[in-house]
Amino acid sequence: MKIKQLLLSTIFLTSTYSLYFKLPALPQNKLTRKCISQWIPKDLPVKVQISNEQKQPGQTLSVTIKDDSPNSNQYAAQSGILKQNFEFVTQSHANVMVCFENLLTDNNVANSQQHSDYYSEVYLKMESGASSVDFLKMQLDSKLNPIEVEMRRLESNLEDVQESLAYLKIREGRLRDMSEIVNSRVSTFSILTLLILISITVSQVFYLRRFFKAKKLI
Repeated sequence: MKIKQLLLSTIFLTSTYSLYFKLPALPQNKLTRKCISQWIPKDLPVKVQISNEQKQPGQTLSVTIKDDSPNSNQYAAQSGILKQNFEFVTQSHANVMVCFENLLTDNNVANSQQHSDYYSEVYLKMESGASSVDFLKMQLDSKLNPIEVEMRRLESNLEDVQESLAYLKIREGRLRDMSEIVNSRVSTFSILTLLILISITVSQVFYLRRFFKAKKLI
């Protein structure tokens, strides 16, 4: 079971995915943002490749890369992208979001409201962990044999797994502490509720006893 979890963690940490989509160009007053996100652990290298093919002139594609952590770390922000690579190391355990905006800069087309043919074909490739490292370049630069390169790759994968397991352990501890605090508060609330009910019951008994005595029923 542990081996299976380790293998799944390795696959997750060295993930690579590619997307191809069409992004319509919109004027400033109707501009919307399209974001794509992936959860990536802290201190992991990430490589983002973006290529943009515009079917009509008069468009400006802007890209912002950030995460949704409390610090809102921003890794890149650039406009007028046609083909660009971004490389960075994550600063928090969070979802890394790649956001796109395609601004229609041709005022004549924007004012005519006839801009359905204005769009960009965007190709996005995002790699994290060991998959973002160019081991072929490392082999050529360091003059390593294929076995040594594979060992470097495995070492990088294991380091990523260790960092992820350490984070999961810390997160599990936080959740356990939070659960214990909640359980303690629920227990305290239950005891207080029980004491209040007992107090109300006893007071009602004494009140009814006095009432019946006053009416000379007992």
